[in-house]
Amino acid sequence: MNWYTWTSEAAFDNWHATVIAGLGLPWIGVNQNTGELEPQKQQTTAYTSVTEVTASDWRAPVGDDIATTYAAGLGQPSTPPPTPPEP
Repeated sequence: MNWYTWTSEAAFDNWHATVIAGLGLPWIGVNQNTGELEPQKQQTTAYTSVTEVTASDWRAPVGDDIATTYAAGLGQPSTPPPTPPEP
């Protein structure tokens, strides 16, 4: 999994919407131990989540297979967002 950066949240949202549609999300909850469907569990509704670093720097981790399959609109390769300083 690698990090990518987008210049706006809207640019990320547009790319992410394409990924969500392509993956057929949402997915019904699945018990990780048994593999059984658990419809009462929270559904998987997103592929990844984005972090705002600055107003023009939005970063998210993306798997190599997703980056290849959904390259249109994918941000530029980047590094993980900086860790906030401890209070």
